[in-house]
Amino acid sequence: MDEARLANGDKAYAAGDWRAAAREYLAAVHDGPAEGTGRAYHMAGNALIKLRRNSDASTVYGHGLKDESYDKRAVVFTNLGAALAADARYSDSVEAYRAAIDEPGNDAPWKAQQGLAGALFDMGRYDEACQAYREATWAQGNPDPGRALNNLGMCFMALGKPEDAIEAYKAAVNVAGYAAKGRASANLGLAYAAMGFGDEALRALEAAREEHGYELTGAALAAYEAAKATSGPLPGPEKVEGWSTGELPPVADDTVGGTPWVASGPFIAPVVDEEEATFFTRTEDEARVAGKQAAKDERRAKTTRPGLALRIGIAVLVVVLVLGGVVAAWYLGVGYPTQSATVSGMVDAYKAGSDYASYWVAVPQTDIKQEMRLLPARFDSYTVDRVDGGPTTSAARIVIRLQKNATLTYQISLVREGVGWKVNGITNDWRSTGGGS
Repeated sequence: MDEARLANGDKAYAAGDWRAAAREYLAAVHDGPAEGTGRAYHMAGNALIKLRRNSDASTVYGHGLKDESYDKRAVVFTNLGAALAADARYSDSVEAYRAAIDEPGNDAPWKAQQGLAGALFDMGRYDEACQAYREATWAQGNPDPGRALNNLGMCFMALGKPEDAIEAYKAAVNVAGYAAKGRASANLGLAYAAMGFGDEALRALEAAREEHGYELTGAALAAYEAAKATSGPLPGPEKVEGWSTGELPPVADDTVGGTPWVASGPFIAPVVDEEEATFFTRTEDEARVAGKQAAKDERRAKTTRPGLALRIGIAVLVVVLVLGGVVAAWYLGVGYPTQSATVSGMVDAYKAGSDYASYWVAVPQTDIKQEMRLLPARFDSYTVDRVDGGPTTSAARIVIRLQKNATLTYQISLVREGVGWKVNGITNDWRSTGGGS
């Protein structure tokens, strides 16, 4: 170990000269044995992270972990997980975070738990991410459980469980000292809005803005405006007499304030036909005879020539309408799964890192991978904004939203397979990036 170069690295790191720091730390351990090099590699990795050289940082942290005697291996594993996640190597990141959690002497396990949860979330493994965020919330020494609770709410929203997300966001807002209460309150408003609770959504979004000074933007601002437009006076508690005691409310008499009730218009008696009137006066034998006669009359009506012809005509008309509907649906491109469902399933699977080949027609796997590489490796969201249907071929247009609201547009071609649709090609619409006419 070159102690002079190590000291130079410390000076450069303290001065914020990350490039010089990384160079000096690595020079200090050049060609030396692994024993005793943990700290130098640790700090070199940190400097490379500051330079956004995540892949290089992962390699350097790996060298640092070879020093079995280094007393901050748990921190190095945690930092390695962060570097791998930043490089979109989520599976490797999960392994690194789990190694950090299992490392003896880890005095900040909540950092690894929270990092693990984030990597699982980015992989689309929301159930596991929820569990990791729960553990991060209660992990020993966590000084900021509100952050884990807010992220737990996001997991529940991704799982389509806004009612559970509401509880997580409320808990985050109630954590003393949590610096992002405004964000949690805005998320709470979005969860309420997702459940259709407009008044509650409005309260939470107003609290985010007015109590916590949080600027509403994007979906939160849209939800706030929608809630304001539809919300009336806030309802007070509703009370029904007798519910608290189990007793029925008293029956009102026909006077109000001592004055007999009088109808505002002429009283109209209900019309009762002769059959309905005789029903109430029939004996049991008379009712039985009348029922048998009614059944005979119904059977006779069904077997008469006009009745039979009518039934046959209706049946033929139904068959014609059904066949016509099927033919029309075929030419309009209707199928199951629909074009939109097929495209959405393929993009969701690609984004989550799961199998997407099942959404394609039978082509070689290498061709599918080559086509899918046209899509960006990471993106925030997407929409299927147009489908042009046909009897055997269709085309769908998707708009993918990247970070910082940049968008890319793609044309997805589909062919009918059975009653449904499969993808058979992807084309980049370069006009979406300004590269075409």
